[in-house]
Amino acid sequence: MTQFNLKNTNSIEENYKNGLLPQRNDKNSFYFQTSCRSNLENFNLSSENRRILRKTENFTFEKIALKDFDYNFKIQKEIISWTKTLAWDFPVSSVKNVFRNHIFNYLYIWKDDQNKIIAYSLCYFSKEISHIAYVFYNPAFANSNLPIRLVLQVIIDSQGLGLKYCYLGRFSQESGYYKRNMPGFEYFKDSNWIPYV
Repeated sequence: MTQFNLKNTNSIEENYKNGLLPQRNDKNSFYFQTSCRSNLENFNLSSENRRILRKTENFTFEKIALKDFDYNFKIQKEIISWTKTLAWDFPVSSVKNVFRNHIFNYLYIWKDDQNKIIAYSLCYFSKEISHIAYVFYNPAFANSNLPIRLVLQVIIDSQGLGLKYCYLGRFSQESGYYKRNMPGFEYFKDSNWIPYV
């Protein structure tokens, strides 16, 4: 995996445009892997997107500035418990870093119909782009429509803000393959952004 230091590029936005993704343990390092995004100029909700929205309408969310979020030991413990149950390779130090010391500046907090927190979505928003970077959710919802809704909602909100692109992280048949159904989906290959066919 090739690392690229932010100091060698024009801006965070330029890194995303060039198909790079932020490294979770160092906010100044970006790496290259197959990246994907929603081109919001081609925004159009498919019947599958609308089905996801219908199936998850009992969930609520709020979007807050990450600096206003009280990231504490109790929350950290719950997130680590979730990641272990889901068998994700996401150590405590990395969780702490993405919440406290990274480029990410907004957080979506999701609740069920009992008003219990069931998921968090860490995002980066600028005047031109957004990136839904990391999601953490209760494993009870792993096989539900919730994980897809977490991504879809950020895309919908980004389009509503008039942003150009919403970056979605990695894409391959093994990682994030469901993202191909997102509005305006494109992936980065051979130095170009290519619509998925």
